[in-house]
Amino acid sequence: MKKMLHIFILSAAMIVMFQTASAQRTIRMNIERMVTDAGMIVHGTVTKTESAVDPQTNILSTFVTIAVQENFYGADQPTVTLKMVGGANKRSTLKFAEMPIFKVGEEIYSLFYAPSKYGFTSPIGMSQGKFSVVRDASANTTTVRNGVNNARLFSGMKNTAALKISPATSVNAERLTAEEFSTTIRSLVTTLKK
Repeated sequence: MKKMLHIFILSAAMIVMFQTASAQRTIRMNIERMVTDAGMIVHGTVTKTESAVDPQTNILSTFVTIAVQENFYGADQPTVTLKMVGGANKRSTLKFAEMPIFKVGEEIYSLFYAPSKYGFTSPIGMSQGKFSVVRDASANTTTVRNGVNNARLFSGMKNTAALKISPATSVNAERLTAEEFSTTIRSLVTTLKK
């Protein structure tokens, strides 16, 4: 009877822990915080993605290769390959709720954490740190948008002078142009990454 009660309590505790962990979401960050935390910031095109078991750690990983068009900070080669935890192969799948998906041919801006001891990284704030470039030929505009539609991107910033955006963008961050984003990133890197 005691053993059954112990198993029941342990099972209930594990269910509560799992529900709590799965209900957690990534903290929303502004662009200033993302630049501060970044080990690498690039604008480029995804040229390859591959999921495989990392031979060093035996963890299912995704390897993303980016042809760098502009290195804002930390990329030392014209092409970079990043290793991130998670992915899918023939035998298993490991996915995280807010981890962005990288697609071959996609033009992006992305801010990544510095690699860990085993070479793993991820975008800053998960889906917040990967900005897809969206081209609207009819309006002749190119905007950038992250996985949370640029929510809170400019809120609470201390270095507001580093923002290089129009008044319309400051009201609606979804209108952020690629040019405004590039200029703002350059300004923030100059200010924060001395």
